[in-house]
Amino acid sequence: MKHILIAAGLGLAALPAFAGLEVCNKAGQSLSLAIGYSSDGDWVSEGWWNIPAGACKTPVSGDLKKRYYYYRANASGRAFASGDYTFCTSSEPFTIHGDTQCGPRGYETQGFRKLDTGETATHFTLTLNAAAETSAKQAPAQPQGSTPGTFGEPYSDNVTLQGCSSESQRECSFHAGGTKFFVRDDGRTPQFVFSVMETLDTGTPMTVEGDLEAVYDRTADVVLRDVSVRSWNEHDGLLNKLQGHWYSEDDPNVQFTVLGAERDNSYDGAYAGRDYLAVSEQCFNFEGGGPYLYAREEETGEDYCYVIDYVDHLELTLMYLPRGNILRYRKLD
Repeated sequence: MKHILIAAGLGLAALPAFAGLEVCNKAGQSLSLAIGYSSDGDWVSEGWWNIPAGACKTPVSGDLKKRYYYYRANASGRAFASGDYTFCTSSEPFTIHGDTQCGPRGYETQGFRKLDTGETATHFTLTLNAAAETSAKQAPAQPQGSTPGTFGEPYSDNVTLQGCSSESQRECSFHAGGTKFFVRDDGRTPQFVFSVMETLDTGTPMTVEGDLEAVYDRTADVVLRDVSVRSWNEHDGLLNKLQGHWYSEDDPNVQFTVLGAERDNSYDGAYAGRDYLAVSEQCFNFEGGGPYLYAREEETGEDYCYVIDYVDHLELTLMYLPRGNILRYRKLD
């Protein structure tokens, strides 16, 4: 299998040098290039430059004003060169200001690689090669588990990010179908996967690919190969409307807080348990007439189904199934 070699350097002194950042494609296949850079205290990303095999493009013209640039190259829609630095991108040609809140703004979050052009260079040529040997300029090696099925059953799904932490070990979690998944930084998941998730807000919809290592009663452990922000759908939007602190109109002592895909319940100020949530078009044997809110109790695994009858920024009406009880809530300011 070919290794990807990234060779970067200044043009030979004996040759005329043209100002700018030039990218040459020696990979034997067409590449699409995006770049990132700082501008007036903000981060900017731009793309895509289509570079046929054997051709060169100059995404930054004129004397280089910055030492560091960031780049990502795709081949046939998949990452050819990516890294741990995240920027916003789009499938269409783009110039995007800001490298955060990509998903809510309708963009994707993707990994970029850092390029050091030197302290005094006015021109720099980056050459993207496919070579049989590695070197110090090679793209970071993927963990040995990058082949599907290495650590368990291959797994891919549309999920909802819950969050990341680094208290005892760097880890991130997400939800899908009432199960909470954990991915831990143990050397098997590429660093850029954590870098992407750590920049995102709780509740961001994502697509993940990896291996399902272990499945427990209500949680699972995964090793990921890739992660990307996906477009918001109707169910993501409904879950987003549920975020916040709510109280029951019938009994104000009954309250809950939704954060991401988790609901923390309380009664008269006392904690009463946590549920894992999912919004879908069916729940158990109920189908049609939705959308439905599925809740799975963290400790016991007990399941609940509700019809989401109405929700806005202040009011929520659920119908508990199968009995049909109407539950009305209001959001606390």
